[in-house]
Amino acid sequence: MNKRGIPEELAAYVEEEAVKNGYVLVDIGLGGRNVPCIEVVLDKKRGITLDECARINRNIVSWIDERGLFSGKYTLDVCSPGLDRELRTDGDFTWAESRKVRVTTREPVDGKSEIEGKLLGIRDGGDIAIEAEDAQEIRIERDKIAKVRLLVAKRK
Repeated sequence: MNKRGIPEELAAYVEEEAVKNGYVLVDIGLGGRNVPCIEVVLDKKRGITLDECARINRNIVSWIDERGLFSGKYTLDVCSPGLDRELRTDGDFTWAESRKVRVTTREPVDGKSEIEGKLLGIRDGGDIAIEAEDAQEIRIERDKIAKVRLLVAKRK
């Protein structure tokens, strides 16, 4: 089992299938009280559709059932992280470069606890670089970051 309660072979299969089909595995975890609930969160550059989630769900269910990984009932939820996806890993930050983000910090950076701007990427030392509205580059140390989310473009 991995740290999220998922059997290692299942996590490896889902990761392999995601990469093979052009997706990014954002998260995988196990929850549920009486019935195990496996949640798989996938994405790709232009987003993932409901039909794609359903197809991948069927593939994973077949694979689990063929191997008898869970005795009894279980549920599987394959979904998108949503438009306002939270960024956590170096891979997430690289994937989201040039997109608008909102960074919430644990302590003020340049006098602010929330900073919005274009994500420029990861800099030396692991700092996150944001281009603020005034085109100034702001570097935020990773340990000062509480949360980073994509900003959803508002329709006019």
